[in-house]
Amino acid sequence: MAKQAHDNLPAGITASLFQVGLDLHDQGKVHQSLTAFLKLVQQYPDSKEAPAAIDKVLNIADTLRKEGQYHVAMRVLDRLETAHQGT
Repeated sequence: MAKQAHDNLPAGITASLFQVGLDLHDQGKVHQSLTAFLKLVQQYPDSKEAPAAIDKVLNIADTLRKEGQYHVAMRVLDRLETAHQGT
């Protein structure tokens, strides 16, 4: 019985990580939201939330670019690339 509860642990973690990222983003804490999204991409690349997390990171980078924050946008993309390579 205890093993069954642990079988759903990764799905629970990924859902929670994604929600934390969304909550932080919605609160205007965009840079903090990246930590949750990137952790999800790196540690749980096969999760159902990983593609959505990647999309969020790419959207953040695009928004930064449009705001003229090119250096910061490049750092975000570098972090995504590093997270993705860690898989």
